[in-house]
Amino acid sequence: MRKKFLPIIVILTILFGLTVAGYVTPEKKEKMPVRILFKNSGGKVIFTHIRHHRDYAIPCEKCHHERETSDQEPLPCGSCHPESFDKDYVREHIRSFPDTSYCSKCHHAELGKLNFNHEAHEEYAEDDCQTCHHDTNIEKEPQKCGNCHTNAGTKDVPSVRDAAHKRCITCHDDMFEEGLKGCSPCHKMHDMKNYSGDYTACGQCHQKNEKDLVLNRTSAFHDKCMECHKQMKRGPYKDNECSRCHLK
Repeated sequence: MRKKFLPIIVILTILFGLTVAGYVTPEKKEKMPVRILFKNSGGKVIFTHIRHHRDYAIPCEKCHHERETSDQEPLPCGSCHPESFDKDYVREHIRSFPDTSYCSKCHHAELGKLNFNHEAHEEYAEDDCQTCHHDTNIEKEPQKCGNCHTNAGTKDVPSVRDAAHKRCITCHDDMFEEGLKGCSPCHKMHDMKNYSGDYTACGQCHQKNEKDLVLNRTSAFHDKCMECHKQMKRGPYKDNECSRCHLK
């Protein structure tokens, strides 16, 4: 009887050993690319990746700026910098990160419950609701701001954020003068490392920017590569040197 089950026991033992070996064996790192081909409407670019890292001794963190420690694997540039911000990018962007801990690097703030004491403000306003609410020409009785003002707003009705801030600043101009030192004086903030909800569109807070919050791939490479070349005064960085990188 024992001989009958011996082959099964041997097979199970082998499978168990392979399973354990799979867990304890260190994950194989991807081989560093020698060259990378970038497709571009201005002409393809062949980037000598290994030469920049090995021969020029440029550390990974210089270009892969999302790395906090040297033992982290660099992310592909396309994880953050797409050719265009379309639906395909959004879908692949989420999938391209090893885990959700990377999300808080960019999605750094989500507003929680508003830290607002309505009763205290009634005392400050001396029971004059029109100090914060509209007069009777717009609303016969005071109501919640969100009844009319949406998160996005419209051409005729400002967003609830803009409407509230505009009203609050009439009394709290000192706080707004200091730039609020963040949103926390009025808003309770979520712990972004443990946040699991939907992310608010960046434009809700970053409404006025001299530069895009996330550069597309062309702009990102031009900024990073040409800035370095310009500082070193080596390689292509002048306006008339496009052909030194871009192939016809």
